[in-house]
Amino acid sequence: MEPDFWFDSWREGGTKTSFHVPAVHPHARWLAETGLLADARVLVPLCGKTVDLLFFAEHAREVVGVELVATAVEQFFAENGLIPVEESPGVFRAGNVVLRNQDLFALSTEEVGPVDVVFDRASLIAFPPDMRTRYVEAVTRLVRPGAAWFLNTLEYAPLLPSPPFSVGLPEVAERFGGSFAVEQVFAEPKPEHRMAQKFGLTSFQENGFLLRHQPRHSDTDRTGVPLAAADCVSA
Repeated sequence: MEPDFWFDSWREGGTKTSFHVPAVHPHARWLAETGLLADARVLVPLCGKTVDLLFFAEHAREVVGVELVATAVEQFFAENGLIPVEESPGVFRAGNVVLRNQDLFALSTEEVGPVDVVFDRASLIAFPPDMRTRYVEAVTRLVRPGAAWFLNTLEYAPLLPSPPFSVGLPEVAERFGGSFAVEQVFAEPKPEHRMAQKFGLTSFQENGFLLRHQPRHSDTDRTGVPLAAADCVSA
């Protein structure tokens, strides 16, 4: 998608995607229960103004959101009563919450710092297939060996030509299996979802995947737990 799509959507109050959820996502709560957030730096790509950022700030050492649209960044701080400090151009901090009003595809590991956990709620599925490839490459560059990536997707039929796009286990395994151990931890049919109702979808499911990055020179993660290369498990 071109950047103008997202600028227009925020200007129109999210009418093109209806992506903003005003409550902490259940998958974020589940991730906290795994213990993976303890003392972790969490990256939330395409974060918008999600309140998941506040939740991660309570459970992790630091949370870093990346958002291209300045309006979303401004609304996040204003709606949550936070007064940020601009540490550098486009980088705003309030406590252990950092928002980068920048292009995710242009960021480097030096700029972002070490990333232990990625929380991806509908970020991958915001892009068409060719851009999904670029997105996975961009985020993978930012994570440290052994990092965890929680991936939330929607899977539905018939397919729609605009975001959020449908992505299920086969595509996740294909895109991530070479660099990550893939486990599907949620497969939740939701025929009552507003998208299913609005577009007359015959099937609609919300998925959650826990991905573990494979270290380049080791077959274990930082806890010493073996990581089986290209393992793809559906719970």
